[in-house]
Amino acid sequence: MSDDNSSTELSCCDKARRGRPPRMKQAAREAVILRAAAQLLMETPFDDVTMAVIAAKAGMSKRTVYELFESRDDLLVRAVINFSRSFFLPLKAEDSQRPLSERLSLLLRINAPSEENWNKLEILRSAVAKARTYPVLARKLYASSRGTLAGFLRAELVCAIERGELVLPLPDIDMAVDILLDMVFENPLTRLLHPDAPPLSEREVEQRREFAIAIFLRGITP
Repeated sequence: MSDDNSSTELSCCDKARRGRPPRMKQAAREAVILRAAAQLLMETPFDDVTMAVIAAKAGMSKRTVYELFESRDDLLVRAVINFSRSFFLPLKAEDSQRPLSERLSLLLRINAPSEENWNKLEILRSAVAKARTYPVLARKLYASSRGTLAGFLRAELVCAIERGELVLPLPDIDMAVDILLDMVFENPLTRLLHPDAPPLSEREVEQRREFAIAIFLRGITP
């Protein structure tokens, strides 16, 4: 008798499994939509990245997208923030005692995205072109990429001053951070205005970063 009941229960469970698959959790759906939007921003002009296009790319209905994001602008801002916030990372605790030059080098390394996301310059190109049309998105892109890195560097320079590793008046720290960033990274205008210009190789990026840090520290270390 119990065997028959057990068999019936298994059969019922089996039917449940074979039925309609369970709905994706909200966080997972949001992640899929944000990823689709970011990919589209790298491939398509801003004005063509509509909610309908994003929904199709994500394999969901437009209604589902609107349930999770109140507007197109809200969705695109979130997608850009998610995409750009991973470019730069704070120091790990185990690296906090390294020499200042090494700490700066670690902070100034771009966290290379996956191959499919490497065309981040296209998002920057679109953001620059549409900065007046989408001012919030442009500001968020700046704040979550260069702005985030500037915050990491500022904190590290303050720490270095407290440790006696360098001499720099506190009011000059923000200017010093801007100068260091401009020295380390290639001017994006070169590739924005000349899209066929070859990007720097990994070796060239590394050489520029270390050379810039050396020049920077030579000017402000005691």
